[in-house]
Amino acid sequence: MSDPYGKTWWGRKWWRALETIGLNYPDQRIVKGRALAGHGAVEGLSIEPGVVSGRVADTNGTFEAAVRIPVYDASTWTEGMTALSLSPSCVAALLAGRLPKRIDDVLAGAGMRLLPKKYVAEPYNRITTSCDCADDREVCAHIMAVSLVSAARMDDDPWLVLLLRGGPTRDLAGRLRAARVASMDAAQPVA
Repeated sequence: MSDPYGKTWWGRKWWRALETIGLNYPDQRIVKGRALAGHGAVEGLSIEPGVVSGRVADTNGTFEAAVRIPVYDASTWTEGMTALSLSPSCVAALLAGRLPKRIDDVLAGAGMRLLPKKYVAEPYNRITTSCDCADDREVCAHIMAVSLVSAARMDDDPWLVLLLRGGPTRDLAGRLRAARVASMDAAQPVA
């Protein structure tokens, strides 16, 4: 049986981002989080700019759990869209409804990272969490469950990854085209 969480590289990288704040396999929080996610214990899952949240029920009650990540501002996203528009492989993948594996490499030129990376101490790489359960570690089983269920949702809708970072999710083709035209206009010599 295949893993229902993180079927795509971006979904897998999202939930594995918890490793950036101290959760490593094997850890019982991963096992318990998988069990909670697999038994439908996550309700009210929400993915919004900068935050993934949900309610997680277990034998001790129902807990509000959230994972937060900084969002990029509009001007940074404009630079990021320009960088993406100049990469034919990125444009092709995005127009096909997928996130290209090179997306972070291309966005790095604009000072961006779409998904957190382990051992990178950039401010925009910092994940924070909150849960009102008794476990005071940064990642509890409830955070793990929310991350897994959100990864599965992101597998089905990669634009949620862009949304999470404050990026454009509508008319991506038009935005890429406009960014490309703007970059070409900027490169035109003045007569």
